Amino acid sequence: MPDTEIEYHDLLDAVDRLTKPDRRSIRQDLLTEGKVTGTQRVTVELPPLLERLDEAIRSSLGGTAGGASLAHERAILDTDALFMFIKIASIIRDWTIAARLRPTGDAGKDLRAWYTATLAHPLSDEVEAFHSRMLHGWAGQILGKLDPWREKDLPDACPVCGATEWWNKADGLPYTRPLIVRYKPDGADMIQQARALCRACEEVWSVRALAYDLEQAAGRHAEPTG
Repeated sequence: MPDTEIEYHDLLDAVDRLTKPDRRSIRQDLLTEGKVTGTQRVTVELPPLLERLDEAIRSSLGGTAGGASLAHERAILDTDALFMFIKIASIIRDWTIAARLRPTGDAGKDLRAWYTATLAHPLSDEVEAFHSRMLHGWAGQILGKLDPWREKDLPDACPVCGATEWWNKADGLPYTRPLIVRYKPDGADMIQQARALCRACEEVWSVRALAYDLEQAAGRHAEPTG
């Protein structure tokens, strides 16, 4: 297969990330007579990233009724998200015009139309790679706004350095609970993707590795002395 075909697949993947619905597996509680009796994995389909960002911004500004249902997204949006969307939509519009197409005002539709135009008038490898990196970068930025990492601090002392407090460089003050876990609650591989960090010594673990180290540390403290 020629290298240009491989590059086009990569560019198409980048376009798809922004313009196709996002299917993901999430863990859902099983309820029996109002009580949680277990969990199950279900597949949900979310709108395309560009559409989700647009709708969430509109709802946060008091726009569409449909967007108003995205309360969790509305809560985390800020002016950076609005400027991000304006910048992305403006660049896509410029690409559309450069490809001698008429912009529709729908960033997702215009991006797919632009990609189709590149098939008739292929881009050079360098230009194609540039566009692919930019599109993947946009997808990452949008996910960072709509699906941010959560943090939970832990009461345990660090099993590596033994710290029970840490110094915040931002304000120069000490705080307790140096151990934190960063995770995405709706991720298909929440446990595998989650990471733990000691803010005192900056040691990093997977959550399973941290659980093991904490268990070992607890065992050492429980051993009789003398």
